Amino acid sequence: MSSSGVLSPPQVSGPIQTPNYALLGGGYFSLAFAVFQVTGIWWPSSAIRYLGGPAELSVQRPFLYAFLCLTIGAIVAVFGLYALSGARKIRPLPLLRTGLITITLIYLLRGLLFIPQLPVVMKNPHLVRFLIFSLISLFVGILYLLGVIRLYRQRHNPSLKKRS
Repeated sequence: MSSSGVLSPPQVSGPIQTPNYALLGGGYFSLAFAVFQVTGIWWPSSAIRYLGGPAELSVQRPFLYAFLCLTIGAIVAVFGLYALSGARKIRPLPLLRTGLITITLIYLLRGLLFIPQLPVVMKNPHLVRFLIFSLISLFVGILYLLGVIRLYRQRHNPSLKKRS
C-alpha cells in the first residue's frame, strides 16, 4: 500500500519475461493427448484398428487393453506436467532438465519416423494417417526443443530470468 492507503502495483525492475509459449503448447498438447489416449478404452475395435492400435487385444483381453491405455495416458500426462513445470505454470518437478530433454528426444525420434514412412505411404496412400501422426509428434518435439532451449538461455543469461 502507498502512503495514501491505495494499493499500488509492484515495482518490477528489468525486462518482463514472456511466458514460455513453446513449453506451454507442448504441455497442453501432451495433456490433451493423454485424455484422448484414455478415452480409447471405450472405442470400438474398428476405430482402434484404424488408428493403429491393438484392436484384437481390446476384444480378447479388455482389462489388459484398458491397463495399456491408462499407462500410456499417465506417461503422456507426466510429459505434459514436465512441460508445464518448465514453463513455470506448476512447481518445479524433480530432474526437470533431464526429464524435459528426455521427453523432447522421445517426441523428436517418434516424429522422425516420418522419413522411413514416406516411401510406404507413397505406395499405400491409405496409410497417410501414420505419416500425419509422426508429423504431429515431430511438431510437438520441436515445441519442447524450443522451450528447452529457452530455459537453457534463461539459466545462462541472468537478465532473462524471471523476476519475483
